[in-house]
Amino acid sequence: MNVVHAGTLLLLALWATAAGAAERGIYTVVDGDVRVLRKTTWYRLEAGARAESGDVIDAGEHAQAQLELAHGGTLSIIGPALVNAAELPSDDAKSSAPPELTLLRGWFKASNAPKAAPLRLVLPTSALRIANGIAVVHCDAAHSEFFVETGSVTLTTPAARGREVAREGREGEFWHRTGDRAFESDDHPPPAFIAAMPRALRDRLPSLASRFEATPAPLTAGREVTYAEAEPWLAGATRKAFARRFASRLSDPAFRAAAAAARPPVPEWDRALHPERYKPRETEDAGRVAGPSANR
Repeated sequence: MNVVHAGTLLLLALWATAAGAAERGIYTVVDGDVRVLRKTTWYRLEAGARAESGDVIDAGEHAQAQLELAHGGTLSIIGPALVNAAELPSDDAKSSAPPELTLLRGWFKASNAPKAAPLRLVLPTSALRIANGIAVVHCDAAHSEFFVETGSVTLTTPAARGREVAREGREGEFWHRTGDRAFESDDHPPPAFIAAMPRALRDRLPSLASRFEATPAPLTAGREVTYAEAEPWLAGATRKAFARRFASRLSDPAFRAAAAAARPPVPEWDRALHPERYKPRETEDAGRVAGPSANR
């Protein structure tokens, strides 16, 4: 074996090792119409695909996806649902930041092992921290509700002056909130919640990651994200991050027109959408700087 060939094999081996070490999670169940948004492009999601930080998962009516995280937690998603995997530490990450997923709408079941890093689920009006337990969550823009199946969870809600109030939800408890009202808790979930809960969330979540040890085939790319699809993320706590992420789409006429007409507008895009608002001031400022120099 010559030196060049040996070096190539070594580099490939090192690359494969690094790729495996950087794994963040695996989509182990994909049933029905489920797609994932990476940067600004939609892909059809398939079982065995590796997860990436920033993934936006869109599950259609009655569709299901299960994400098994490298750190040990598992999230099952039942559509119609919309989720952003905002932060997914790799299995070799030294960062103390916990896995964080933003749930905008849908049914979810989250399970976290005792020795795994705490799992943070951000809901429209609150957040859940699951260190050791299982919770079934249902949320949309108008209300949030969850059932603590096992263990316990920490519920945090906004308070005055940017502070948060933390409360503990214990095993068997049902918590619910509508609009801006405070969360209320009951000793058990109501019949309506149990009846509406998708059947797939009533059983323990299976552990299937070991079935997908082989490197998966690349996902098939689809179309670019539209403004209507981007809009839910261009508000609230996610706005700044997604404004940076979707800024390149302003070069598309249809996307740009929708963004310009949006109310409320995205403030980070005002200069790009309305350059005429800034030109006079820039010209005036340039004249003030150039004027004194020209008279010397």
